[in-house]
Amino acid sequence: MIRMRRWGLIPVAVVMMGGLLAGCSGKDDEVKKEAVGTLEIEEAEGATVVNETNEHGIDMTVVRQVEAAIHTKFKLLDEGDYEGYLATLDVEMNDELLSLIQDMIEADTMSSVENIEVMYHKDNEVLVTYDLNLMTEIYNPDMNFNRNATSYAILHRVDDEWKFIVDHAVSLTVLDGEGQPDPIYEYMNYDTKVAWWGERKRLISLGLVPSEWFKEVLGETFDAAASLADQPLQMTQEKRDSLAPGMVEQVQAVLNGLGSPEEGTITLEALNYYPEELANGVFMFGSFIRNGFDHPVSGLVSDVSVWVKQPDENGRLVDVLIGEGEFDLSDIGTIEAGKSVMMTLFFDRESIWVDGLAEMDIDGFEVEAEFWYVEE
Repeated sequence: MIRMRRWGLIPVAVVMMGGLLAGCSGKDDEVKKEAVGTLEIEEAEGATVVNETNEHGIDMTVVRQVEAAIHTKFKLLDEGDYEGYLATLDVEMNDELLSLIQDMIEADTMSSVENIEVMYHKDNEVLVTYDLNLMTEIYNPDMNFNRNATSYAILHRVDDEWKFIVDHAVSLTVLDGEGQPDPIYEYMNYDTKVAWWGERKRLISLGLVPSEWFKEVLGETFDAAASLADQPLQMTQEKRDSLAPGMVEQVQAVLNGLGSPEEGTITLEALNYYPEELANGVFMFGSFIRNGFDHPVSGLVSDVSVWVKQPDENGRLVDVLIGEGEFDLSDIGTIEAGKSVMMTLFFDRESIWVDGLAEMDIDGFEVEAEFWYVEE
């Protein structure tokens, strides 16, 4: 019996400007606050000065400037203003990034930005989160920019303008032309908001300006991720050819972050789940099935159970079994020794054991799997 805890943390993330996000586990229970701001009253030369701040103590003048900068960035993208969009960034402009931005400009985007939250301000830098919906006029499955994402950005002031120096998604759902999750890119979807809240708490406790924090906390992780050896990925050439350029590399990077498979057994590594399917009474998640034996296996059958964390009557978080089922995975065929296969599994209504699945607030989940197989 194999039990693995997975909090929806994928170590590599595809983002609007490229790059990786590797998060540490943890959760800041104080992130959600009811307060919408405060007024700080000071006496200055006999006059009363009122400084309005948001719930994080950030001056509302700064908040409004940063909100305008974010809206301007995506307005320029939607308008197809290549030079104007570049002017919102203060990053190294290599050929790969310029090519990506040009592709985005030519895709004729329509964006919507909501829930902008300026969380930290020190000197001339700010840390901000926002929700993004991005759609293109014409759906292109070979280069799909359609997405729902929650992102965090670091901006700094240059000549009285706020410019982006970091912009990374902490959760992502790639969408099709109808605004629904795109099955072609399902493996790219992830949710690392739990990790993000933990890093935010660490940032504030260290008292660092955001760019210093980004380099100190994530720099070594990025370097380590770039140096990871490739884990053997089993994927047909037909499947590889069907994916957009660079997508196989992204799948490979996710697998590399998991390390080598456990020796002498078959394991299931759960990755992300699809919250939009909960309303349909379905629990769906992506995974790697990994062969840790030194010989091929086939004819796989697996009993899989899924738990989520939910509060009990006393408000304590406990494990709740939400679904259990047997999966015939023989269609995978033979998994070669030491290799991993990407697979999406789902529990339908008959396999779900709880009522009110759609109303559950699920931050993460645990998977327990037992396999039967034919040794080759």
